Amino acid sequence: MVIDFAFGGDSFIDDNGDVPKHLGHHFYSFSFVFENARFYFKRGTENPRIVYECNANYEELRPLAISDYTEWLSRMYTPQLGLSFRAMLGPYSRVWPKDNIKHVNKPLHAVAAQSTNDCINTFMKLFDRFSEIEEAVSNFKRIDDRRKAWKKAEGLALFDKIGRREYSDNEKALNQISEEVADMRTELAKYALNIREVADRELLDLAQDKDLLLKELASLEDRLRRIENNLSTNKHIKSEQMSALAEFFPDVNLDRIARIEEFHSSVARLLKKELQDSKAKILLQIQSIKLSILDINAKITDRLKDFENPTALVDRVYNLSAKWNQLKKANTQYEKKISLDSDYDRAKTSLGEVKNVILEELSSRVNAKINEVSESVYGPGANSPILKMSENSYSFDIGDDTGTGTAYANLVLFDIAVLYLTQLPILIHDLPLFKNVENEAVAGFIVEYTQFTRKQIFTVLDEIGKYGQSIVEVLRARCVLELNDEDVLYKKKWSSR
Repeated sequence: MVIDFAFGGDSFIDDNGDVPKHLGHHFYSFSFVFENARFYFKRGTENPRIVYECNANYEELRPLAISDYTEWLSRMYTPQLGLSFRAMLGPYSRVWPKDNIKHVNKPLHAVAAQSTNDCINTFMKLFDRFSEIEEAVSNFKRIDDRRKAWKKAEGLALFDKIGRREYSDNEKALNQISEEVADMRTELAKYALNIREVADRELLDLAQDKDLLLKELASLEDRLRRIENNLSTNKHIKSEQMSALAEFFPDVNLDRIARIEEFHSSVARLLKKELQDSKAKILLQIQSIKLSILDINAKITDRLKDFENPTALVDRVYNLSAKWNQLKKANTQYEKKISLDSDYDRAKTSLGEVKNVILEELSSRVNAKINEVSESVYGPGANSPILKMSENSYSFDIGDDTGTGTAYANLVLFDIAVLYLTQLPILIHDLPLFKNVENEAVAGFIVEYTQFTRKQIFTVLDEIGKYGQSIVEVLRARCVLELNDEDVLYKKKWSSR
């Protein structure tokens, strides 16, 4: 588990909390050699999200986020693979009690909760085959994201959700509205002609009435001007004018003229009163005629308005338009949904077809290599597990032998086959994988391990003598750490009182 921790794993912190509990927080120091250059690091239990780059004395130089550290590991181990380091190593770091050592029929899973599709995609990337479907995956993801967004909008009731039946009913209603509007368009021409004919007759009558009133108004206003002129003019002979008259006509009878003038003044007073009475009557008539003209003007305006805006017709057209827009919008949304579903199905089918061809080929290669390793370990004709993969699922058939030892041995066979066929640089196999496996088979696995001279395999074994002298020599030659009752991993022992 500490080795997995050094490679950026979190299982040591998650599953081995007893270590810092009894020892307190502490650091693990480790180094890597690439192209004859050594790189030093250390990582602690208190803040495992930080890895420190160090000098040769493990003095801290600078902190690295765990993501930056694993990215560095990926560049150093598999620069061409394009796969994150932990995604690559996770399934093949089989350390107790991680999920990938307990679930023997799920060899592609690093953790049980990982989606099968992600596991398969990671497996394809490990074989450098994912690029062949990358465009199809990107296209499917884009369509799938749009489809999910649409479903979310449906769930939030951002628009009316309808089904096929409602869509069909809406189409019928839309056709009915279109037919009604077409009928109204035809009838509207007739309506326009009819209403024009009626309106023209009514307007003509009103115009004639108005013309008569205007003529009458002009006559009254002319009479009014004459009366006002008569009232403003004074034609009587004044006393000063009498003296001047005697001067020019000495023989004139001024008394007689005075009597005549007095008579005229009496007549003038009577005429003035009559003129004033006539003026008042004419003003009343003029006012009445003007009111009548205003009434006619209002009627003309109403007739023209009714002609230009037939209220009932406009209301019906408006209601039909609103209903049509509502139905059309709902059906357009439904058509978009159908289009999205269709695009999704096509993209999924296209991706599945290409992906299944690749997975069938990979399954065949892996199974052939598993069988080869199995025969090398167990002898000719040995049974071997079979990997079957499809677009979103896979199985690892371990055959009729369901024993624990066989199940673990099949995991080892699978990992060795993948190590042969890919750029996978590391295997970590914990002791429980070998506990119930035949000694001869474990010895065979160790021989297989020795075939990888440019890859790292970390394993734990005990009682190595039972595997034979030649295997003991192989193990001791490659042994990095040997533990016993005296030489223990930690200075403190807490497994017993």
